[in-house]
Amino acid sequence: MLLYIGCTLLLACVSILDTSLGEVVFRCPSCAAERQAGCPERRTPCAELVREPGCGCCPVCARQEGETCGVYTARCSTGLRCYPKPGSEVPLQELVQGHGRCGRIHDGESKGSKENGADSAEFLDHSEVSLTEAIPEGRKTNGQRNEAKDLAVIRLRQTEQERQMSKGPKQPHTPEVSKRTRPKPSLCQKQLDQVLEKISMMHIHDEKGPLEFLYTMHMPNCDKQGLYNLKQCKMSVNGQRGECWCVSPSTGKPIPNSPVMRGDPECNLYYNENEDPKNSK
Repeated sequence: MLLYIGCTLLLACVSILDTSLGEVVFRCPSCAAERQAGCPERRTPCAELVREPGCGCCPVCARQEGETCGVYTARCSTGLRCYPKPGSEVPLQELVQGHGRCGRIHDGESKGSKENGADSAEFLDHSEVSLTEAIPEGRKTNGQRNEAKDLAVIRLRQTEQERQMSKGPKQPHTPEVSKRTRPKPSLCQKQLDQVLEKISMMHIHDEKGPLEFLYTMHMPNCDKQGLYNLKQCKMSVNGQRGECWCVSPSTGKPIPNSPVMRGDPECNLYYNENEDPKNSK
């Protein structure tokens, strides 16, 4: 979940705010030369190089048609977009968890998505709706007005993320059934609620707006069962990857002796399911 992340999510009604879902939410700073110079040397050839996901500055191989993709994976190659499975009940969740597939852009979709504010839960275009995408060079902003719109988009998208994550099996819609079947929020969901509450209380108080404070917030990366994903990461800032660490799925507490690093800490090597408090009862 930018957990993540995240996790950042998308509603068709955003058009009411005089903005489209193509609005950039988090404004990444430009990549300094020293950041780019520190990128690792590529040892394998790529059909196409693209900027790494989030606010990173290093080039990575673009995902090709048919390969898995999502909000936090490398971008799809030119002419492709990241789509969830057809008919999926939780398309946004699939994109956040990296279970989408790169496919060719549907006829008229590119134009329609911008002019009509198409529901971007149906696809993921990193250049338009990535939660941590950079503003293209030369694009001008409108100060506080755009910041207010950005914050509104964040609120709506995070509300949708929460709704999708907590979506359970379909049940008859009666007050009795609702009370009986409503699942108790998990620790991860409760933590996510607290972050969303802080975001909802933000106000524009200077020219920079409230978005800079979002970089200091950790949005928990929850799975579809409401548990913490093993790997949790901070947001990329100033072209530098955020730190990642390993946690217990049930408690969210760091796994002892596991590393904290700017990259993949390979949490599966440090997690022992039998030692998890939830499974040791």
